Amino acid sequence: METAHAVRAVDSLIEYGRRRRLLGELDDIVARNALLGLLGIEEPGATEGSGEVMDEMTSIHALRAYAEEHEIGYLDLPAEKFVSRIMGPLTPRNSEVVREFRRLVEQDGTAAAVDWFYRFSADTMYARMDLVSQDRKWTAKTEFGEMQITINRSKPEKDPRDIRAAGERTNEVRYPKCLLCAENAGYQGRPGHPERSNHRIVPLELSGERWYMQFSPFVYYHHHCIVFSQEHRPMHVDRTTFARICDFLTLFPGMFIGSNADLPIVGGSILSHDHFQGGTWTFPMENAPVLKSRRVAGATLERIGWPLTTLRLRSPDRTVLETLCEQLLRSWREYEDRERGILARSGSGKGEEQHNTVTVIGRRRGGEYEIDVVLRNNRCDERHPDGIFHAHGERHHIKKENIGLIEVMGLAILPPRLESSLEDVISVLAGRKKPSELPQDFPHALWTAELASRFGTNLPRDEAERVVRQQVGAVFSEVLRDCGVFKTSRDGEKGVEQFLSSWAAQWGHTLPSD
Repeated sequence: METAHAVRAVDSLIEYGRRRRLLGELDDIVARNALLGLLGIEEPGATEGSGEVMDEMTSIHALRAYAEEHEIGYLDLPAEKFVSRIMGPLTPRNSEVVREFRRLVEQDGTAAAVDWFYRFSADTMYARMDLVSQDRKWTAKTEFGEMQITINRSKPEKDPRDIRAAGERTNEVRYPKCLLCAENAGYQGRPGHPERSNHRIVPLELSGERWYMQFSPFVYYHHHCIVFSQEHRPMHVDRTTFARICDFLTLFPGMFIGSNADLPIVGGSILSHDHFQGGTWTFPMENAPVLKSRRVAGATLERIGWPLTTLRLRSPDRTVLETLCEQLLRSWREYEDRERGILARSGSGKGEEQHNTVTVIGRRRGGEYEIDVVLRNNRCDERHPDGIFHAHGERHHIKKENIGLIEVMGLAILPPRLESSLEDVISVLAGRKKPSELPQDFPHALWTAELASRFGTNLPRDEAERVVRQQVGAVFSEVLRDCGVFKTSRDGEKGVEQFLSSWAAQWGHTLPSD
C-alpha cells in the first residue's frame, strides 16, 4: 500500500474526530502526528484535497493493512486491539471527559450526562456499536413472558470453571489487576488482556466511597454501564450493596442497577472486582406478574412469577428498604431446606464452602425505590457437577455459562458458536439437510431429533427459523428454571413461604395472612 493512501486514511480519521467533537482546538494536529508516528510515517507529504474521505472503519482497515505490509511490530495486533490502539490518539484525556460529564450534570442533569458519555464511548469505538449491530436478536414467548435472546458475536464464551479459577487468583500480581480496575483507562494491553487506549471512566461517590462508571464494550442493551469500586477487592453482597444501589438510583433515577451474586457458578464472569451493572432497559423480569403481595415494616413485599425465586421489595423510604433487604440476605445466607436440596454450606474448617447468596436488582418506580432479591445457591453434586441450581447438562448445547445478573432478568446472552449450529438445525427442519449429514459431535443432535419429531422436516425456511428461535427461548426459560432454588410448583411455593416465615420470625416481622 502506498504511504499516501495510509496518510489519507489518517486524515479521514482526523476529520471523523472533528465531526464527533473528539478533537478540540489544535488537537487535530497533535492527533495526526501521533497516528503518523504510530505508523512510522515521517514525511506525509501534501495530501490535502487528494482522494475522497473514507469512513472511520474503512480508514482503520486501511491502516491495519499498511501496518501488516510494512511489518510494524507495535501494531501487530488482533483486529479489536488494533481499533483501540488507533483510536487512542483521537480520544480526549480522562480529565476532559470528567469535566464535561460534570458540566452536563450541573447544567442539564444526570440523564443528559449519561447520554453524552454513552455517545462518547461509541464515538471513540470503546463501545463497539459496529460489532453490536451484527448480533442476532429476537424475542420468544415462554411460560414466563417474552424472553429476549441475543447471539453475541463480539464476546467469547466463558467456561464457569475458568471464571471460578480467576476469582481465586485475587492475590496474583498483575497490572492492571483485572479487567475492571481503573488502571485499564488508556492501558495498551498485553497478551491475554485487552487494549484500552480509548477507554475512559467517570468517578462517582457511593456510600462515601469512590467508584467509577464506564460503558461496556459489548453493549448488551441501551446504556449498558459498569460501576466498579476504586479498590480492587472481590465481589461481596452485604448491607452496603443495597445502600450503594439506592445511592445510584438517587443520582440516576431513570436507570436500573444490579449486582451479580458473589459466589462462583451463580455469580457473573468477574468475581475478583466489586462491581455493578446498570443501564436504561426494560427486562422481562420487570413485568413479571405478582403472585403474592403483602405489607411488611413499611414496605411492600412481593413474590413474583419468575423461574428464579425472586422477592421484590418496594418503599419510598430507602432506609426501610435497605434494612429489609439486609435481613433477607442474612437469613438466606444461613437457611437450609434439605428436603429441597438447599444447604447453606458444606465442608469444614478451611475447606468450608458457603452456598447461599443473592443476585440483586434495583430500580425506581415513581417516588419509590424497588429492589429484587433473587435467591441463589451454588451447590454441586455427582448428578450436576456444574451446579444443582445452574443450567443442567442437557441444556449446555444452548447455554453453559454462569447465569448472571443480565440473564437472571430474562436477556439471554448466547455464544457465537450457536449461529452456525442453529443454521444446521433449521436446515434439517426445512428438509435441506438430513440428520445423518450432521457432524458426529454435533452439539444439538438430540434436540434436533426432538424438534424433527415434533415439527417435521418439511417446513418452509422462514417457518423452520421461527420454530428454532422459539425453541431456543423455551430452552433458555428452562435454564432459568434450573437456577431457581424453589421451583415454580406448589411444592416450590410452599418452600419459599416457609423461608419467608422463618425470616419474619427471626427479625420480628408479622406476615399478613392471605
